Amino acid sequence: MTANRAARGPDFLVIGAHRAGTTWLHRVLRKHPALWLPPVKELHYFDQLAAGRTWQDEKRWRRALMSGRRILDPWHLKYLFGQRNDDWYASLFRRGQVKGALTGEITPAYATLDEDAFRRIQHINPQIALIFVMRDPVSRAWSAINNGFRKSDLAGPLTLTYALERSQRPGFVARSAYTETIRRLEAVFSPTQIHYGFFDELKDRPERFVADVLTFLGVNADGAGRLLPKGAVNSAGSSPVPREFQWRIAEQYLPMVEALCRRFDGPPQTWRARYEKLLQSKAKAKSAA
Repeated sequence: MTANRAARGPDFLVIGAHRAGTTWLHRVLRKHPALWLPPVKELHYFDQLAAGRTWQDEKRWRRALMSGRRILDPWHLKYLFGQRNDDWYASLFRRGQVKGALTGEITPAYATLDEDAFRRIQHINPQIALIFVMRDPVSRAWSAINNGFRKSDLAGPLTLTYALERSQRPGFVARSAYTETIRRLEAVFSPTQIHYGFFDELKDRPERFVADVLTFLGVNADGAGRLLPKGAVNSAGSSPVPREFQWRIAEQYLPMVEALCRRFDGPPQTWRARYEKLLQSKAKAKSAA
């Protein structure tokens, strides 16, 4: 995955999925001496560009300006006030490139990019490596809804009605449409440029998961365990998932999970078995009603 990296933007992107351990992975990869990632985890360049925006939204600007960072640092000045274009984006990685490191960024929203946006990424760096981590759609949806609800100003407890409504919004659905993301990726990039992983593996076997990512990137994977943060991966410890919510999401995504099972061993097979049991329990509950 190495190439002449001068002014070519990052060498790798982690493109999602949302609530699939990407914040944890950012902390891990930043510790590796052969890698360099920006101080800001999610740059959101390509998804904002696709949406017709050329600067960070006001909330992100305000949060960065008030976070206590050394705003006079040249990198943060460029990030906050630079003219948004491909040259600006590439310049955000030069600090790592001059050190001879592989550079990358992590923005889960990139999983929803269309083929034109992926072609723009390919144009900036034809040799770029992409990492896509998937999570059980039921647990991903519940984690995302809980996380968003905690950050909202809504009063009272999280209700099933609210959760189901949020889960059906187009942008939300797109973040769990893994087979569509895979299709768009592979329409643009060579399969050798893409690494697929699963949150289940990240959580249950983190050292092996990280070693696989490092091997894919072509850097030393020895001692991957020393890069791991202390404590368990944060999977948005929240209230138990309501049975009705599990039924709805399992029914919605079972066809996609079955498609994943035709390609991947491991976690998708477990998801499918659990979804089938969930839907059997739904049928029993309805017949007993």
